[in-house]
This record gives sequence, structure tokens and C-alpha cells, in this order.
Amino acid sequence: MRRSQKPVKKCYTCLLNRGDHCWLYRYPRGQWSSGRRCPAFENEAVYEDYRRWLKRPSIKTRKQLRREFFRRRRRTELHRDLRAEEARENPARPTRRPLH
Repeated sequence: MRRSQKPVKKCYTCLLNRGDHCWLYRYPRGQWSSGRRCPAFENEAVYEDYRRWLKRPSIKTRKQLRREFFRRRRRTELHRDLRAEEARENPARPTRRPLH
């Protein structure tokens, strides 16, 4: 049997399917082998553990924080804010025309 972390076709409706891997099993293909049914498929006790795990607070990496910041604000707004700060710091320097 091929060892792969990717969920098989039968896993597509399972709540534990994280797209590129299964939340519970390292090799989900083995759970379905030889016509068996996956023990976690539509199992409410396992789903409840998964929901509890999702609600736990997570620590965001610097990369995630940076992405959130730059996706939240439009680029032109960020440039306008930076130019306004520069104008406040260096009032003698001539400023460019405002965007739009």
C-alpha cells in the first residue's frame, strides 16, 4: 500500500480533512484499505475533539502577523500614511502631489 498523508477520495466530506492531510491519522489511506470504513468518519466524539482543538488559542508566527497587517490595509493607504509621517518629520522638504 502506498504511504501518503494526502486524504483519499472517500475523505472529502469528513470534517477532519485538512486538504493536504488528515487531522487524526498520519496515513488516512490505510483507514480505508480493503473496503473498511474509517473509524473517525462521522464519529461525533472525534469531531468534538477536533472542534475543541480548533477553538484553542494559537500563536501566530511573524510571517502570519505580517500577512494579516498588509492584507488588512490597502497599499495606497499605507503609502499615504508613510508620506504624511515623512512630511511631519521633515517639514522643509517639499511634498509630492497626493495620490488620486
